[in-house]
Amino acid sequence: MKFSIQRDQLLNALQKISSVIEKKHTMEILGNILFEAKNDKLTLSGTDLEVGIQINLDANIENPGKLTLSTKHILDITKELPNQVMHFNLKPNHWVEINCNKARFNVVSISAEGFPSLPLFEEKNYIYANSERLSEMIDKTEFAVSTDATRYHLNGVYLEVLPDGLTRMTATDGHRLSYIDYEVFAKPLELKRGVVIPKKGLTELHKMLQGTKNIGIAFEKGYLYAKSENSFLFIRLIEADYPDYRQVIPQNLDKVAKLKREDLLGALKRVSLMAHEKSKGVKLNIHDGLLSVASSNPDMGEARDEISLDYHGEDFEIGFNAKYMLDCLEVMKDSDIEFNFKDKTKPGLIQSAGHKNHCYVIMPMRI
Repeated sequence: MKFSIQRDQLLNALQKISSVIEKKHTMEILGNILFEAKNDKLTLSGTDLEVGIQINLDANIENPGKLTLSTKHILDITKELPNQVMHFNLKPNHWVEINCNKARFNVVSISAEGFPSLPLFEEKNYIYANSERLSEMIDKTEFAVSTDATRYHLNGVYLEVLPDGLTRMTATDGHRLSYIDYEVFAKPLELKRGVVIPKKGLTELHKMLQGTKNIGIAFEKGYLYAKSENSFLFIRLIEADYPDYRQVIPQNLDKVAKLKREDLLGALKRVSLMAHEKSKGVKLNIHDGLLSVASSNPDMGEARDEISLDYHGEDFEIGFNAKYMLDCLEVMKDSDIEFNFKDKTKPGLIQSAGHKNHCYVIMPMRI
């Protein structure tokens, strides 16, 4: 096997694939990237068996073949080389000679025979999605995914097709819930039931969306497949029933406060500096046309800030985890938001005043 390729082109692909490779792996071959050269194309593949990525690159192929190289070693080498042509030559003893300018490396490789078989990406029935909208949906849900390994069914984002044909993504960790509805696919997905996309796979999909207008998505036998211009991705879906999250979405919220997102964001950032390190609890108090945000920590001190808001109703007080509120406010884009309440024991609901397709539910705290 012998081929050559421009260094920057290879480096860009290696960096994308390396994020999929786990540093600790059960099989040595899973720490390697597969290089396959044929028909003037160099195909790079990497997987941890849960998520896999494949990238096709233009290259000068002298002798076709396959080899695998340690992800860390080939990435470190490529980073340090100048942006010139890199020449690869697989020797009979499974060593790989790499030349670039005057630099020369001899690197140990592992036979490609042991590399896991990847799916035939081209044969899937892809439906195209608007990359910008899909990226926004991931932004507004991914942060609320549970990181508790014992709650495996919550370790991903739930994707479903609504009766009106819209696509909904939902994420919750039991303390807060975020969902967004969008018309994102060129035609409705043919899903009999919703699917749970694990967070790592979703992160890789999000990266793949950057710089593209449309992306092909397919679902088949417990996997999500995605394709862009020269890249393919597969994600093993979480095989678990997602809870009936609709039960925790509060109804008949009769207290509505309208305010500026940046005002609330700033106040929370300042006041949370004095909040308890673990609970991050802050107290919101609405009175006399103002929203007071306060925190207290016996070991540090206390903080308080006030912002103006539009609210018509009785004075009201409720406690929340400041981090959970900040996570939501930082992914919202609109300047005007609505904060909806019932009483201090019921969840609150945050949404943009102009875009009601994204809702964020947050459980209260006793402070």
